[in-house]
Amino acid sequence: MARRREAWCPRCDELRAARPGTACPVCGRAGLLALPSQPGQPGASLRVRAGRRLRGLLPATRTGGVVVLVLATVAGAFAAGRLTRSTPSATAAPPAVTLPGFGEDGPITGRRNFGWQASDRGLTVSLRGVTVGVGFTRLELIVDSLDRRLPGVTALDGLRVQDPGGDDLLPGGEIAHINTANSDRGPGGSVETDVVLDRAIDPQALARVQVRGLTIAETINERLGGVLVDPELQRNLTEDGRFLHKRPSCPDCRVKVDCTGCRTIRVAGIAYHRDQVLLWLEPVGPTRPSGLDAALQGAVAFASEGGLELASWVDGLEGDRGAVVAFNANELANRTTDADTGKGRMAFDIAVSIEAEQPVRGRWVITQAGSP
Repeated sequence: MARRREAWCPRCDELRAARPGTACPVCGRAGLLALPSQPGQPGASLRVRAGRRLRGLLPATRTGGVVVLVLATVAGAFAAGRLTRSTPSATAAPPAVTLPGFGEDGPITGRRNFGWQASDRGLTVSLRGVTVGVGFTRLELIVDSLDRRLPGVTALDGLRVQDPGGDDLLPGGEIAHINTANSDRGPGGSVETDVVLDRAIDPQALARVQVRGLTIAETINERLGGVLVDPELQRNLTEDGRFLHKRPSCPDCRVKVDCTGCRTIRVAGIAYHRDQVLLWLEPVGPTRPSGLDAALQGAVAFASEGGLELASWVDGLEGDRGAVVAFNANELANRTTDADTGKGRMAFDIAVSIEAEQPVRGRWVITQAGSP
């Protein structure tokens, strides 16, 4: 596939319609730089300076929150896909069943159904079954609550797998922290989740599974509404946005954003630089349960008129508890009609996807009923 005819000019701090290594068509600087690995996303220097400019808009002191924003890429659900399983048997410890063929983790050599469970902290953890293959073991668990529907489980803490004599079936004994391979909604508000171990165990020797902590996760969707006011842009609108690239500043331009309904984030700073509208998002104060962390999975900007998606990017700055979300003002103007008023008001919406995580500490010792 041919490379896009775009390159970065460090002197102008802008993308130019020219090939890397050639001269900038605006300032004449030789040696334009190639684009970063993610096409359409401004270079790291702009991201860092944008974050510094936005941080300069904030008060000298900021109230720390219990939420930490960690940047990922485009929004997506945390569930990694449903694993097809056979129905668990009602018997406590049926014999192992050989399953020929391949699973998503590799060649499968056997399986054992359990149906054992343990309860603590208002949560019941059930060991549904164990699938063993070449170099792996998959523990199939069900997590349920008596009083609420669980959104998902993303990790286990203090995982230990033992035989009837109390000896560990895994080298090193207890696993301090391990992420789940998938997390799906089960019947009655429960969650079906799997943990994949990088070693095959003897399923017939398994007599006890211990869990000391769960990470409960849910996806929260926030929506921000805003207006960009730039009459000059409306009057000098072009497809390539060259007017914005040449205009030194716009003291009469305004960006207003409404986040009054947001539960997990706030808009801590706003900037309008050349053709970029930039928002600095920060975690809110301690308004949610203690120990809650949140990850900003992604953000998508839309033109309110017609609901068309805009080219946008989202990024975090190293060492900062926040994120920059930005989109192209020229693209917003091209998708907005303001011929009647002539005031250059361009409405936009930003959909933000947050994955919130709540650690739950407890002790679940899953054994056959009647076992010590």
